[in-house]
Amino acid sequence: MFRVLATALGVLAFAVAAVGLASRYLAISNEVVLVVAAASPYLTVAGLVAMVLFAVSRRWILTIAASLLCAVMLAVLLPRFVGPEKLTVPTVSVRVLSANLGMGRADPRAVVALAGESADVLVVQEMTPEAAGAMSAAGLDGVFPHRAIDPHPLAAGIGVWSRHPIVSATSIGGYQMPMLSAQIRVPGVRFDATVLAVHLAAPWVQPLRWFRGDIEKLPATLGEIGRNSGSGAVIVAGDLNATYDMRPFRRLLEEHYRDAAEQAGAGLTLTYPSRPWRPPVVGIDHVLVRHCSATAAQTVVLPGSDHRGLSTVIEIPVDPTVS
Repeated sequence: MFRVLATALGVLAFAVAAVGLASRYLAISNEVVLVVAAASPYLTVAGLVAMVLFAVSRRWILTIAASLLCAVMLAVLLPRFVGPEKLTVPTVSVRVLSANLGMGRADPRAVVALAGESADVLVVQEMTPEAAGAMSAAGLDGVFPHRAIDPHPLAAGIGVWSRHPIVSATSIGGYQMPMLSAQIRVPGVRFDATVLAVHLAAPWVQPLRWFRGDIEKLPATLGEIGRNSGSGAVIVAGDLNATYDMRPFRRLLEEHYRDAAEQAGAGLTLTYPSRPWRPPVVGIDHVLVRHCSATAAQTVVLPGSDHRGLSTVIEIPVDPTVS
C-alpha cells in the first residue's frame, strides 16, 4: 500500500513539475498559463519531491525520469544565480533604481532618501501629480537636478530623474500607459546613454489582452531604440508585469538585450507584492541593458508601495567602439 501511495503522489508531483517547466515555453494565452509560468521556479520543488517518492517506492525508471526533469529545471534556474560577468574594457558606473510608487502611495521622503543613497538615475512608475510634487518638496530635485516626468493619476504616471544631464526626452505612445525615452549624457562616456522608462499593462488587474498587446509590441520598440542608439548604451527600467520565466518576457532580450538581475547573478529578485508582513513572491520589475553590463542588482524596500524597488549598478563602456 505504501509503494502504491508513494508512487501515486510521485506521479502527481512529477506532473506538476513538468507542467511548470513546459509553461515557460508557452504563449500567455490565458490566466492559467500566466500563473503557472510565474510559479515555475517554485515548482522545481515538486520535481525533487517526485524523485524522492519514486526512490523510496523503488520505482527506478520513474526515479531516473524525475532526476532528469530536476536537472533540466535546475539548469534553467542556475544561470540567474551565477555572476556577475567580468568586464574587459574601461567603463563608467551608473546606478539605476527602478521604483513603482504604488499609485503614488510610496513614502516620498523614503524614496528620496533611498535614491540619494543608491542611484544616479531614478526611474519611477505609478507616479501621480501629488507624488511628483511631494518628492520634489522632499528634496529630490536638489539631488537629481535633471528630470523628464509625465505624472498622471492612479497608475499611469512615469518619470526619470538623473544626476547627469538629460539632453533630450521623448514620449512613446501606442501602449496602455505612457513610456519615456531619455538620452542622458554620462561624464566620461563617448555616446549618450538611452534610458527607457516602461510600465506595461497588468495582466491580473486589467484585461489580459492589454498585457499581451503591450508585451508583444515591446520587442519592436526595443529593437528600434537599440538601432537608433547605435553603439550607445540602452537601459530599460520599469514594471514589466512579467517574470523572467514567461516566454514573452524572454523575447524582450532579443536585439542584444540582457536582464540585469540575470547578468549580475542576483537570482529571482522578487518585487511583488510587497507587504510589511510578508515578502514578495514574483519578480516583475526589471532593468534590461544593451551595450552595457549589469554588475549588481538587488531589491529594496519602498515604504508605502506594493512593490519593492530594483537597484542596479550598470557599467557603461567609455568607448564601445574600442574592444
